[in-house]
Amino acid sequence: MEIFASSTELLAPQTPISRIINWVLAATVGAIVMTISPAVAAERVEFGFGPVKVGIAVKELEAYAKRETIGKELDTFISPISESDRKYVKQFLTLRSDFKPSQVSNFFHSAVGEKILIYLGDLVQIDRNLNGSKAIRSGLISAAADRDGLSLLNFLRKYPTPILRLNLEKGFEVANKIDKLGQETKNAISGVEQLSLELAKSEPKIDPQTMASLAISGSYPVKLQTEILKDASRQRQFTVDFYVPQGVLKPAPAIVLSHGLGSDRQHFAAISKHLASHGFVAVTVEHPGSNTQKLQKLFKGLSKEVFDVSEFIDRPKDVSYILDDLERRFAGVVNVQQAGVIGHSFGGYTALALAGAVIDFDYLAQQCSQGIDSANASLLLQCEALKLPRQSYKFRDNRIKLALAINPIDSSIFGPKGMASVQIPVAIAASSEDTVASAVLEQIQPFSWMNAPERYLFVVRGVGHIADIRSFIRAFMPSLDSFLPDKNIEPLKEYSRTFVLALVQTHLRNRRAYRRYLQAGYAIAISQTPNQVSILRSLTPEQLNTMLQ
Repeated sequence: MEIFASSTELLAPQTPISRIINWVLAATVGAIVMTISPAVAAERVEFGFGPVKVGIAVKELEAYAKRETIGKELDTFISPISESDRKYVKQFLTLRSDFKPSQVSNFFHSAVGEKILIYLGDLVQIDRNLNGSKAIRSGLISAAADRDGLSLLNFLRKYPTPILRLNLEKGFEVANKIDKLGQETKNAISGVEQLSLELAKSEPKIDPQTMASLAISGSYPVKLQTEILKDASRQRQFTVDFYVPQGVLKPAPAIVLSHGLGSDRQHFAAISKHLASHGFVAVTVEHPGSNTQKLQKLFKGLSKEVFDVSEFIDRPKDVSYILDDLERRFAGVVNVQQAGVIGHSFGGYTALALAGAVIDFDYLAQQCSQGIDSANASLLLQCEALKLPRQSYKFRDNRIKLALAINPIDSSIFGPKGMASVQIPVAIAASSEDTVASAVLEQIQPFSWMNAPERYLFVVRGVGHIADIRSFIRAFMPSLDSFLPDKNIEPLKEYSRTFVLALVQTHLRNRRAYRRYLQAGYAIAISQTPNQVSILRSLTPEQLNTMLQ
């Protein structure tokens, strides 16, 4: 879910500011950068906890942001914070987004935006127990329209009531839930790593130093061909890129790659070229109802929603249509009966649906009944599926012999029953720092529900929902680029090329020699700090529960 990744991952490595201020600033800035002339501005930020109320004058926050002057009220909150950490308070106050007022307004009038506003309105209130969603939207739009732009401090200036009340009872509830998930994630990652070490001891002995690198490009020249496909039965057209190896002697297995929400087919361009150089026909697809262009249309006022709910149906059907087209277009060159599907985030849902996972509406309704889950942003997308007609959707395509879901969103929409329906070789990849599709909730737990004969769980440390988050920030919010830490993503690219190629060689070409690259011991051997990789072949719910405890 790329659209949400930029804001949440920007705030993920938070510093030890006081729990109250840290949570308040992170939650409010998170709403701002995810992205609406009141006569009254907020004069005070008031913190309420039961009958107790304390607060800070907005003028004191302005003075601190401009001159680092600490007023009497602000001193109560900031004095426990170390000098080195105080800079983050100033950064949160002045952090400015690049969104225009029309873009902010359009987003927060969408179904997803409305949900976020109502959720935040329980935290940021205009009076005790009175939801502040409309006031928040008004303040955000007005701040974005101001010459100083949309920042937390300018939002406070434009908030349409004299007092902005923060419900700390609700805040502590949210903070505790996030803390609990954070601890469970650490426990689960450590538990997976321990099981991976034990698995490595039981595996056949290998010497990684003598094994050829799968990260190196193959020997086949690659031809890129872009086409617009038109499915008359659905009145739908979409763009695809065909990466076709030249000079293959036998029909090559097909691999279709599906991007995430708010992304596009270029997301998988590099890995597609790599696969084609090794003799596979790779196809990247652009899903028109959930791509970058759809998001841009929302910001321009040409669309009312972040994505079309019908994408839950159309995405897997796009992939099946591509396989039909491949058979006609590249007869004798491609083997669509030995096909694989790879997807990221929403594309991970797509891959699992084609592998046989079934939507469980009863389970989804139960999981979504409490509204937004502060610890699992992916429910914003998953719960939208409840708007679909309640019927049995079967997207399983028997030509698909392997599915790889990277940071998928799947826990609530499929549930235990839906995930158990997958009976082909399947791999799920999780990232330890994913604050959009939680590793423990969206990947590790669903993996424990699966009973496919051949299954893999890849867990990578030190990476979030999007490996190259900086490129996404530059595209949508360039002013935030300087706040991101520099990260070397080359090891991640190497892992991707290595394990993806090993999977498709093993399960689409039945080349057993490549199974060595899928051993836990090999992953441990090639891991580079801080991006260690762990591989599991099975995990029971009981084992996971033990880890979490």
